[in-house]
Amino acid sequence: MIRGKIFYKGKFIEAGIEVEDGKIKRIGKLVKGRELDGIILPAGIDVHVHFRDFRESHKETIESGSISALYGGICLVVDQPNTNPPIENFEIYEERVKKAEKESYVDYALNLALTKRNLEKINETISKISEKYFLPAVGEVFIQHNDENFQIDYGELGKVKHKLTIHAEDPKFVQKGNPNFLYRKREAEIVAIKKCLEIGNFHFCHISTKDAAEMISKSKSTFEFSPHHLLLSEEDYSRIGYLINVNPPLRKKYEVEWLLKNFCLADVLASDHAPHLVEEKKEGVSGFPGVEVMYPIFVYLASKGLISFKELVEKIAINPAKIFGFQDYGEIEEKKYANFVVFDLKKVETIRASKLHSLCGWTPYEGFKAVFPEEVYIRGEEVKKSETKLGKSLRR
Repeated sequence: MIRGKIFYKGKFIEAGIEVEDGKIKRIGKLVKGRELDGIILPAGIDVHVHFRDFRESHKETIESGSISALYGGICLVVDQPNTNPPIENFEIYEERVKKAEKESYVDYALNLALTKRNLEKINETISKISEKYFLPAVGEVFIQHNDENFQIDYGELGKVKHKLTIHAEDPKFVQKGNPNFLYRKREAEIVAIKKCLEIGNFHFCHISTKDAAEMISKSKSTFEFSPHHLLLSEEDYSRIGYLINVNPPLRKKYEVEWLLKNFCLADVLASDHAPHLVEEKKEGVSGFPGVEVMYPIFVYLASKGLISFKELVEKIAINPAKIFGFQDYGEIEEKKYANFVVFDLKKVETIRASKLHSLCGWTPYEGFKAVFPEEVYIRGEEVKKSETKLGKSLRR
């Protein structure tokens, strides 16, 4: 079907890929096909997106968020459940999945919320959902949240009989104020991680501090870095002003530089795509869009030798598939889905919000360098140029 410089088993090789029924049938130097310029990497898996929709469709929808993912080289997203209304029972879970089946441009999976309303029936709800759908995780579970219904006490975590993803910030170290990096202390994350690790093993979302990254890397838990905690710091306040708020907040530049230098410690790279309109950001709302630019920025960084392609592929494709059980996803390999992306490293672009697809209409990465994908394949079909809604929800 195609030939080119393929990232295969941890290195680049010149070979062809033969596809049959949406899966990779054969990879080899003798396989013929259309010659592609650039490099061929596995399509990304973004395990942390907030596609809003429902009563927040003014700032993002499954449709707009998923086309952003497609243009960013992502083949599968995991949507988070703190929607309005939240995904806290079977009925609302199924409603959203069915909506995604009609509207998503990429494959779609959905987490279940843990709230004070559904806590007593959470395992019953997990069982009912799991009979019909593939449930990646419960979470992100908020140790700290402005909405008391979402804030979960540490002692409740051990009651849930399913993988948990945790937003770890201890309430004692969080205050309201703008810019929020002055009011959400780094100790909030460190203390929360320490307490959680005393309870059990979890997957931790968007780790932003050196201490937390080191603690988790010495445990059996897993964690993700998000691009903004590796690339942006408190110093960006002078550049982006009221757009600065994100939870956990941006850290000092020396810590950001340490995290990027120690990119190898993380298990997963996930965008935490959390779009809000500019008008909402002016009011202090927290969250950055990022699903469309994450892979392109990090491909550029890899091309400059700041990270390795091996580490990038592990964290954006291979490890997410392994950790969350996405069978047939994750790498370019025989019998797996033919999900791959073509990047021409010579075509470096400057990120402009006007060219992106999220409804929110802005990006904290304005002016950053990136290599956007030339072609994106999902189950063997090139979908970027045609903008085909090929996405499917993950069912049992």
